[in-house]
Amino acid sequence: MRSLTLLFGSLTALSLPVVAYADSASSQNPAPAQAQAPALDPTVARLLDAKSTVKWNYSGRDGRYGHAEALVAAPAEKVAKAAFEFHRYRELHRKFATARVIAKDGDSTDVYMRYPVQIGPMKIEFYEVMRFGSPRASGGAHVIEGNGIKGDMKAGRTVITVKPVSATHSLLQVDVLLVPKIPAPQSMIDEELRDGAYDFVDGLKHRTQGWVGSVTAL
Repeated sequence: MRSLTLLFGSLTALSLPVVAYADSASSQNPAPAQAQAPALDPTVARLLDAKSTVKWNYSGRDGRYGHAEALVAAPAEKVAKAAFEFHRYRELHRKFATARVIAKDGDSTDVYMRYPVQIGPMKIEFYEVMRFGSPRASGGAHVIEGNGIKGDMKAGRTVITVKPVSATHSLLQVDVLLVPKIPAPQSMIDEELRDGAYDFVDGLKHRTQGWVGSVTAL
């Protein structure tokens, strides 16, 4: 069930599986250190092994989040710039077709979106306005964060993180928290959150790298 349309990016904020690098270098011609460096990051290694975008849920201090992440065949600066193009969120996936910028004041941008929520046999349409700030640097990563300010959610938060892996590749992660005012089974909310984060990550990945598919090697 993937009926909840999310903004996330993500939208979203939230690695897994491990790849073993084959030792194909001979003693006469060892592989350069920079080519092996990405394998030192367990998140990168696990995504290379998964060969796809991955998703899951986790419990944060303020509630349950949906998380998705993927390797992108594009520089981190390019991916971060695309993540900040809020007026183009509607192009990432059909779930985000109602997304639009409704206000901008200084470093803040308000993004509005409507989405259907399936609660048992009933489908109810909710809306939420997320306020995003300017990208900030954190440990070498680009971070874009939005918080719910108005709508049908008791709480809302989206964190988009883009980390450089190499000059030509980056790691994209999205964490999403949405707490409906109407009670709903947590299992249903979890599924919608991780699916929404996944769709946002895949949409942004495909746009920035210019082709549809997953990074399987660096």
